Amino acid sequence: MLTKHHKNHITVKQARALAIVLGVGLAITLLLQGFISFVIEKQPLPSFPKQEKENIEREINPFENISLEARAAYVADLKTGEVLYAKNENEKLPLASITKLMTTLVARERMSGSVVVTLTKDDLKAEGDSGLRPGERWRLDDILNAMLLISSNDAAHAVAGFVGADGHPEKFLDMSVARAQFVQMMNEKAVALGLAEMQFFNESGLDVSDTQNGGYGSARNVAMLFEELWGKYPEVIEVTAHKDARIYSQDNIAHILPNTNEIVGHIPGLVASKTGFTELSGGNLTVIFDRGIGDPVVIVVLGSGYKERFDDVQKLVKAATTPTLAQK
Repeated sequence: MLTKHHKNHITVKQARALAIVLGVGLAITLLLQGFISFVIEKQPLPSFPKQEKENIEREINPFENISLEARAAYVADLKTGEVLYAKNENEKLPLASITKLMTTLVARERMSGSVVVTLTKDDLKAEGDSGLRPGERWRLDDILNAMLLISSNDAAHAVAGFVGADGHPEKFLDMSVARAQFVQMMNEKAVALGLAEMQFFNESGLDVSDTQNGGYGSARNVAMLFEELWGKYPEVIEVTAHKDARIYSQDNIAHILPNTNEIVGHIPGLVASKTGFTELSGGNLTVIFDRGIGDPVVIVVLGSGYKERFDDVQKLVKAATTPTLAQK
């Protein structure tokens, strides 16, 4: 007869049976773990469908498949200095009236915007009629506004003569000398700014002959020049962001002037712009616009067509404002 103490102990036979059961369970568990690991390892990695991959690539670089008429182009974020797009950006090309950006910069660095320029018959001999009158008096800033907005060659001619004569045109018997001095100032400024491909032969950008334009530079040069002008004298170029403007001379004559940039109303956040066109240069256009608060972008196209330059810039604006994967 077993005592109570003996009843609490497992017999040897029972212990062996329990060990067998536990061993079989452990073996099954280990087998199951191995099988699950094998299945997981053999599962293929998830992949994006082909079309989804292509969409991601386009979002990363919206400029990748862009097609332009322009011979050269340049797009840069002025806040970060990042180059967003470049095509033949260092090629020396005719600038046409883009030249007037340098005319403006040199004039304002040499003279106060409040000095008064009196127009002469000689000033109005340049190609094109801007509606300016001999004897009419203009503040320098106002005539620069008119020059940039309608790309007035008369205004550029007058500014070059006045500034080249150091504000005293009466001291010059031949104003062509004063204008030549001004063009020299333009070239010296290009060197000072490190614009290696930039060279000027007149103040307006008109073709000098059938084979020579009045100004040359690269798309990258133009972007740097425009940034410099905008940074120093934003009040002078602000007018170029408008479709037109009413500007008064000091004789209280109102001039209603249309912008030569046909797409000013189609670029959100436009800050400034300048057109250029001659037979030698083809169509040129540069703009600065804000694609966000405090995020200015400069775009330059050179050597496009008369109408195509506007299409080219709009394509580049669209690409520059397309969110990339990194921005999402």
